[in-house]
Amino acid sequence: MEREPTTVTHPKAGEPESGRAPAPSWFWVLMVVAVAWAAFYVAFNSGGFQAGVFNPQQVSWVGGSGVAVAPPDPREIGRRVFTKNCVVCHQSSGEGVAGQFPSLVGSPWVLSSEWHGENHLVRILINGLQGPVEVKGVNYNGAMPTWKQLGADQIAAVLTYIRSEWGNAAPPISAEYVASLMEQVGNRTEPWSQKELQAIPKESPK
Repeated sequence: MEREPTTVTHPKAGEPESGRAPAPSWFWVLMVVAVAWAAFYVAFNSGGFQAGVFNPQQVSWVGGSGVAVAPPDPREIGRRVFTKNCVVCHQSSGEGVAGQFPSLVGSPWVLSSEWHGENHLVRILINGLQGPVEVKGVNYNGAMPTWKQLGADQIAAVLTYIRSEWGNAAPPISAEYVASLMEQVGNRTEPWSQKELQAIPKESPK
């Protein structure tokens, strides 16, 4: 018995084949809208790509608003530096530890009074201080390490902080002045003694 020939029906031109239905037109419209929205969002919220964001000498930016914010208060930077590096010895009150670490409150070393100058104070942070030291009539015989690793900006900030905190009222110290003394000090690595510092004439920033 002969089998009847099988008839294969092909889809007409322009008709979709089974399983290959094209995406509906609303899908493509939605895709175009999504891409356009993404491009718009990146264009107006990409403040992080502005060169000024990465330049510490420039203003800071918030998002992509283009609104410049004021630079941080040097005293606040100084407070953070002090809390991280100095508070263990000199205490949050600035009073130090009796017989071990001198008080910074009303200290001639800090306020640049009597024979002490700003140049002496800055040199102490650059190279440290060692040996007998008299502070407010009390004798100490310890050592303060160098803080040169902080850099001129941070040294200036922390000195500005201690000179205006706890009732102290002395002018700020600028980073430029600290940098100039760093250049004068040069490659010196040993800490200063009170005798050495006292032999250096008192000086204030010009």
